[in-house]
Parts: sequence; structure tokens; C-alpha cells
Amino acid sequence: MNNKSEKPTHGRVIGGMQMFTGLSVLRGFVSGPVYRIIASDKSAISDTPIKCCEIAMEQARLNQAFAVVHDQITGLIDSLKTQIHESAALVFEGHLMMLDDPAFRSSCAELIEKECYTAERAVLAVADKYALIFSRMRDDYLKERVSDINDIAKRLIHSLQGVADIQLGNLHVPVIVVADELSPAEIIGFPKGIVIGIATDRGSTTSHVALLCRALGIPAVTGMGNLSHVVRDGDFLLLDGARGKIFLHPDQHQQETFVKMAAQSKSLEETLLQYRQKPGRLADGRALQIQANADHSTTVDELTTVGAEGVGLFRSEYLWLSMDREPSEDEQAAAYAIFGGSSFVGRTITIRAFDLGGDKLSPGMSPSLLKETNPFLGNRSIRYLLQNPEMFRIHMRAILRASVNGDLRVMFPMIATMEEWREARQMVETCKAELKVEGVPFNEKILCGTMIEIPAAALIAEELAAEVDFFSIGTNDLVQYTLAVDRLNESVARLYQPTHPGVLKLIDMTVHAGHEKGIHVAVCGEMASDPVLAVLLVGYGVDELSMSPSQIPLIRRILSQVTMSDAAAIVQQVRQMQGQTADQVYQFCWNAVLKKVPDLMFL
Repeated sequence: MNNKSEKPTHGRVIGGMQMFTGLSVLRGFVSGPVYRIIASDKSAISDTPIKCCEIAMEQARLNQAFAVVHDQITGLIDSLKTQIHESAALVFEGHLMMLDDPAFRSSCAELIEKECYTAERAVLAVADKYALIFSRMRDDYLKERVSDINDIAKRLIHSLQGVADIQLGNLHVPVIVVADELSPAEIIGFPKGIVIGIATDRGSTTSHVALLCRALGIPAVTGMGNLSHVVRDGDFLLLDGARGKIFLHPDQHQQETFVKMAAQSKSLEETLLQYRQKPGRLADGRALQIQANADHSTTVDELTTVGAEGVGLFRSEYLWLSMDREPSEDEQAAAYAIFGGSSFVGRTITIRAFDLGGDKLSPGMSPSLLKETNPFLGNRSIRYLLQNPEMFRIHMRAILRASVNGDLRVMFPMIATMEEWREARQMVETCKAELKVEGVPFNEKILCGTMIEIPAAALIAEELAAEVDFFSIGTNDLVQYTLAVDRLNESVARLYQPTHPGVLKLIDMTVHAGHEKGIHVAVCGEMASDPVLAVLLVGYGVDELSMSPSQIPLIRRILSQVTMSDAAAIVQQVRQMQGQTADQVYQFCWNAVLKKVPDLMFL
């Protein structure tokens, strides 16, 4: 099974060749010599205290480094806006916000003054503290702040030490960069045409580095385990970005086979362009909506370019997290209305109510949440909203106000009981009454649904379906809560199994209950973006799949070659696989889809 969270610790030997398997960041087949980028040695920073008379000088060095790095990042932002797209610059605008955070600089200055740290040691200590806090969070958006913090710290320390950025300009042949981990700034600094592929030991498919690789069109893989410790500069590699594989020391026959696969993949990749604007349809003509997951930073152009038929998951809480405070009603209403323009008219926008708490915390939230011993089972999402009625009220008013600009819907996360659903729906009705009295326009027929991401909700799906307007299955949390597995905890990541029979039964139950009551059932978790699992979900009868925008053309192409009866037949076989493991179920599905879509091997 393609377990997207598991990271190998070594390669598998095939003849004289070693194969490493990780995660695909950007599809593509490239080959070439290795260029390793070694992480800086933190132990080289002296821990010897400075003298009292040197404190002022260290403070001045610190201030100078902050000024230099500020100019560097500003330059990168300007470069990105002109070379790639303005949206790509958001990566470094986030860096700039962190760098300009008064708490960050003052914490460094305090260590210099009170603990007699060198400026380098102070920056490292504060950055490590911030990184530790964010690394313990499970949300991908917040977890990626670790990389941002580390990049800022590295830039500050390099400035303090007079170390230049990585230079590849003296290379005259294309290379595949291999590193433990890369920062967005390092990716941007690579000379055009020299770096043809990237492989990192650590990282995720949703990181800023992954975003930039896609924007720059550099085939990349991540989660490669210990690859950077195994390869040497000049080693010859084959990088299969379609399947997330690296081949080290291939023989002549293996290289020739790879070249043929690369040609086939390139040809197929070009065909995806024609699927950007086609409506989602199966091979038998059955319509299936392919929508996008988005947030306030996503642009309409990003969605229309790939042909998104709507937004199946708008992460409203990212607005709060990006501001580190509760956004006002006006700020929220403006953010939720961004897809109301003519170019996106008629497409559904499903806004998830603030999914805060757990690992999604910000300074503007209740301090008590920071002390929870088990936040994922604590006061998060709908529980937090219901316990903070004024915040919930402002949130719902903003969504209702924005609803006049398009086909907006609202769904409530982490619903586990009928009482929670009814209280949430009542808040919507209360806000409607307020706005009506105030003469503020809104869509009185706005649809309200629930996310199915707690097993209890799936088990009472029949009761919920009798009252809600639609379901959206959040498979990430549904798998996590069903199997009691933290998917970002590497020690148990192998147990995070979307094709576990228990998970599939809950999905089956939810779709059946929804359709029995005549309501729409969507999926907005990672399962929707896996070509094999997308077919499986269609077989269960799901009406809509929502995913990362970049995956839309691929999933649309795969589904266009499968009929409803094909997908239903796979599900029927899966239902009969009594006693089989999750890996066996996934392998069966892979083989079954491959028979219908032979090109899957190269996509």
C-alpha cells in the first residue's frame, strides 16, 4: 500500500541497484549526477558566554543580521512576483512576518543580555524553541512553520558568520540535488536549468518547498529516509517523480528502461492539459464533481486554471491563523466572498466553520487550550465554537453576509452528536434573524452540512442525514480517529491505513445513509487525491471529490477512463475481502484500476 506517511530508513537492493521509495512531490522522470547539500553544523556555534562588555556589540550584530535578512527576503519576494506568480511570494511574506515579529527579536536580545549568549547562539536557541512548539502540532499548515523558522534562523546565522548562500553557479552539467531537507529560499536560489530534480530525506507534499517545486516545474520526491547519507556527489540517479522512487547505481539495461518510461510519462503528462477544463465525468458519461481544497490565500486564477468545479473545502481557520488573532466580521466576510466574481460564478463554495483547537492554536485563543493534555480529544472545532458563542456568532454572520456573492455553503467540523449539530444550526438561524432585522442581505436558503470525521458521526449518519443538507467526509481525521493513529507520528505512521476495512465500512455506511435521505455526499480528505482511492470512493457512490488543485487534472483523467460499473465492481470485491489486510486491499484496488487505466503506471 502507498502509505503516504511512512518513511523508509534504507533502500531496497535490486541487483547492483538500490531503490528508495518516498512521496511524490511533482511527477516527472529525470536522471543525472548527485549534488549533495549538507545541513550546517549547529554544534559549530560556540556556547562560551560572552563578556559583559561585549553585550552591546552582540546586540548590534543581531540588529544588523535582522536588517540584512529582511532585505534578502524582500528581494526574494520581488523576484518571485516577476519570475513565477504573485501567489508564490506568499511563502516568503510569511517568512517576513515571522522575522518582523517583535517577540522573536526581543527573545534573542534577552538571551544576549541576560544569559551572555552570542548572537548566533541566541538565534539558534529561540528558533529551536519555536520549532519545537510547531513540530508538536499535527496540522500540515502549522507544522510547515518549522521549516520557515529554520530557514530564517539559518539566514540570520549565515549573516552573522559571513557565510554566503549555496552557490551552484559553477556547475556546468544538470544535477539532481539531494539533501536532508531544503528551505524555500534554497529552492529559489537554484540556477535555472542546472537543477533538474530534487530528493529530500524529510518533508511533505504540502510544504512550501513542494509548492515551489511545482511552480518551478522541478520533478521532486521527499520522505526518502536516509538517502542523503547514502549517496555521494557524482553518483548517478534515476528519479521517478510519478511514483516517488529513486534508483541508485542503475545498470545500462535499467537506464534504458527508465528512458522509455520517461518518454511515455512525458507524453501522458502532456495529455493532462486537455483535462484542465473538462467537466468531471466517468467513461460512461456519469457526472462527478471535481472540486478544490482552498483557503483565503488561494486565487481564483489558481482554481480556474486547473478547471476546479468549485471549492469543496474552504479552510476558514487559516485566516485566523495567518493573523494570529480573531479576524473581524468584515475581514471574514471579505475573505469568504473572494470567489464570488464572474469567473467563478455558479460554482459551489463550501466553507468549513473554524476548525480551531487541537493543533491549530494562535495567541488570540483561550490560554486554557494550551494546557490541554490531549488536545485532539479536547476542546476543538465545533466544541470550541459552541463554548465561545460570540466568536461563533461573528463567524456565522460573516459567512451569511458573504453568501450573497455566490453559492456558499457552510459545514461544521468534528460533529459527534445530534445535540452539537442542532446547536450549530440554531446559531445559523439566530444570525439570520439578526441580519434580517438589520436589513443586511444574505442567502436565506444557504445549505448547512456536517463533516463526517469522527466514527460516532458515521455510526449515526442515518439520523444526521435526516436533518442536514449534505455530508462531507473528512478522511484524514476519520482514519486517524478510527484507528487511534497520529498520522504524523513516524513511530506509528505505518498504522495509518485509509483502506483499513473499518474505515471503508464507515465510508460505505455514510454514503448509503446520505443517499437514502437524498443528500449529497462529498469527500474532502487526502483519499480523494489518490488515483486508486478516488476510483474506490466513486464505487462507494460518492458524489464529489475535493482535493489539492494540482491534482485535479490527473484525477479527472483517471476517472474519465473508468465506468461506474467498473468502480462498483471493485467495491463489491473489497466488501468480500474478509480478513484481508489494508495493504492487501490497496494492492487489489491498484491492480484493478491498472487494468482499466494502464497509463496509471506512468502518471
